[in-house]
Parts: sequence; structure tokens; C-alpha cells
Amino acid sequence: MAVKGHTFVLKGDNVILVDGGKFLYEDALELVKLLNSTSPFDQINATIMIAERNGALRVVVLALIAGILVVVILLALR
Repeated sequence: MAVKGHTFVLKGDNVILVDGGKFLYEDALELVKLLNSTSPFDQINATIMIAERNGALRVVVLALIAGILVVVILLALR
């Protein structure tokens, strides 16, 4: 099943994979409600929750930290 571009797959007892991240049934139900909400803040919140569970948010944060370090080093060498 897909909701707003996110894939929901039932895996085992009370576990649902959402874009590769594991959620309990109740959490996945809440995600569907947030994704179908008319509030853009709720939709962004649901997308961030999904990214956090499937590891994509970690990669983004590490890339931002690396970028900040490069800028700091370049400014220090001036």
C-alpha cells in the first residue's frame, strides 16, 4: 500500500515497514493520519519520522555536520 509516496508493507505480527523503517501498527496508523492531513506541518512531521526510522535522516545530519566542518576549517585557514 502506498500513501503520499511512502510504501507501507505488512511484515509479521503487528510490524509494518514504511520505506524500510519498522513501525508498530499503531504508529503506522498515526503516520497515515499525519500524511493524509491537510496541515503541511503534520505531513512534514510524518516524513521526518519515516526518514528517522529508515536511516535517511542520519545520513542527512552527518552530511550537514561534514559541510559545517569544511566551512569552519576553511575559515580557520584564512
